[in-house]
Formats: sequence, C-alpha cells, structure tokens
Amino acid sequence: MKWCGITLSLLVLFGFSTAADKEAPKFDSTKLEGKWKITSGVKYGEKLDEKAFAGVVTIEKGKITIKDESTTHVMSFKIDASKNPVEIDMTGLEGPAKDFKSEGLIELKGDDLKLVYSFPGEKRPTAFESKKDSKVLFFTLKREK
Repeated sequence: MKWCGITLSLLVLFGFSTAADKEAPKFDSTKLEGKWKITSGVKYGEKLDEKAFAGVVTIEKGKITIKDESTTHVMSFKIDASKNPVEIDMTGLEGPAKDFKSEGLIELKGDDLKLVYSFPGEKRPTAFESKKDSKVLFFTLKREK
C-alpha cells in the first residue's frame, strides 16, 4: 500500500513537470520583420475591396510602414507577449493616422499574420474578427518572399 502512494505521488509530480515543460513558445516580435502583403481586410464589419489594401507593409523593429501609390502610414508599435492572444499597441507617427493610438491583437503562424485593432479611443478587440458597427479593423497578411 505504501508503494502505491509513492508511485501515485511520482506520477502526479511527473505529470506536473511535463505539463510545465510543454508551455507555448513565447511570441518573437523579430519574426515580424520584413515585407508583407495584405491578403484580406474587414473594416467595421464590411469586407474591403482589394484596391483598399494594394500597398506593401514593411515591419521593422518597433515600426510598421504601409505604403501605396498615394499614401504612406508609419506607426510605432509595442507587443505584450505575456497576454494570450498577444496584444499590440500602435501609435501613428506619419500619415493620416498621425498621433492616433490604437489597441489590438496580433498572431503570427509561419508566413501568415493576423492583425485586428480598434479605432482610436475604442476598447481593444477580444477576437480576430470585425463585426458590423464594431469600430474594429481586421487584416490578414502574407510574408513576401
């Protein structure tokens, strides 16, 4: 009977240690760096026409630049990888969104990136979606090779 208790204790201890060892890997914001193409977009619940996101997105350390043939947007960003999903806070540095602050979520899986964020002054979105009248924008991007 005594061995049974010791064996059970070891199994419980072993089980907890393996669960801790299998934690999800931390978000590495350096993997965001590079050029991206927006593949789809939804603004306030309405799907955007491809012409609305025809530019190139360049992500560098702490900075996102979106450039199309007529406009350039530059934003600084900070990532909070301790949150699940990972949170992103952005501040407009140049362009039409200069000085605007927006809160969002970000997800990177290989060469696929999801970014959802709220209109400035609105609460951070809680899911990767943009519902009608939500004041939330949702974009999917693909890394350019």
